[in-house]
Amino acid sequence: MTQALGRKARNKARGRVQSITGRLRREALSTEQLQELVEELVVAAKEAGDILSPAEQNKVKEWAEKVAVPAEEPDAPKTTPTQPQPQPDIITGPATLPAHLVPTAAAVRGALKKAARERTSTSWSRLEHQLGSALPSLNNSERVQVLVQVDRSTADDEPLLSSLLAAGDPHFAYQHYRHVLTALGLDAPDDDEDLRDVVEADAAQVFTDWRSR
Repeated sequence: MTQALGRKARNKARGRVQSITGRLRREALSTEQLQELVEELVVAAKEAGDILSPAEQNKVKEWAEKVAVPAEEPDAPKTTPTQPQPQPDIITGPATLPAHLVPTAAAVRGALKKAARERTSTSWSRLEHQLGSALPSLNNSERVQVLVQVDRSTADDEPLLSSLLAAGDPHFAYQHYRHVLTALGLDAPDDDEDLRDVVEADAAQVFTDWRSR
């Protein structure tokens, strides 16, 4: 249990790393604001530990090195307002999966386990071809509900099986996978590039975890 809680805490810290690096890249910050954010980034990175991918570790190192070098020009805070990031459509669903979707979630989980053992990502179209009538046509909200159910039984110290679907279907990942992460109590980066890094790292870890299962 302690190991599972530790993995969950590192996952949350990793989410903070992704969120902070996204802000650093997008926002116009004064020297003082930049210093504070990078300090937060370094702390979060230490808490995340080895769960960070090499690319994420490099980003943290680059930002830490930037603020360690004295600025050559006087501090001139920029007042240009930051443009808000476009947010995906809000998807809502019941806390528990509707009864008619329970068999669907079981079928999808089985297919994702198979993909994990075969070390391959997948997509909704591929799952529909693979599962046939076991995977009826679903709207995006229902797909999110099914994936949440799929990973409710995933241990806290393991990455989500549904990361394989997000890795193989970038459009779905960017538009709706964040809702899956949020529903399961995990942090989801706002920036698409950061989300892609998270998905790729998690998918790689799924392949490792399921290699001998």
